[in-house]
Amino acid sequence: MRFFFYGTLLDRDVTALVLGRRLPPQAYTAARLPGHARRRVQGATYPIVIADPSGEVSGAIVGGLSARDVAHLAAYEGPGYRIVPLRVKVLGKMTVVSVFEPIQSRLKPSRETWDLAVWQSRHKKSFVDRLKRALSVHPAYSRQ
Repeated sequence: MRFFFYGTLLDRDVTALVLGRRLPPQAYTAARLPGHARRRVQGATYPIVIADPSGEVSGAIVGGLSARDVAHLAAYEGPGYRIVPLRVKVLGKMTVVSVFEPIQSRLKPSRETWDLAVWQSRHKKSFVDRLKRALSVHPAYSRQ
């Protein structure tokens, strides 16, 4: 299965924690999600994508994901997201991949754009610490 990652999962350390394994570099292909903008979630440090006809969100298509990987990704994303097929642009062509789309009744965008490098420098350490604690007690991860 292939997914478009646009937020914290672009950080390979976060992805390795969530999946329980590190993906090879060739699993990632740069891509763009047209018709959307990336905003920080109100009261959080991570992003969501929202419809924006003039926007385009950079990210990566990540391939080679197993059913177990997808289950871990879904557990990580939680009930505020659903998996939907969306068209993304990769290598100048459009393709359909899966995306974790926010359920906006649960997650509200702020007006602040979200940037991976800024997040990594300001929030990654505390985010990863919280993620490690959460994964240590999550049933999907305790069976590994």
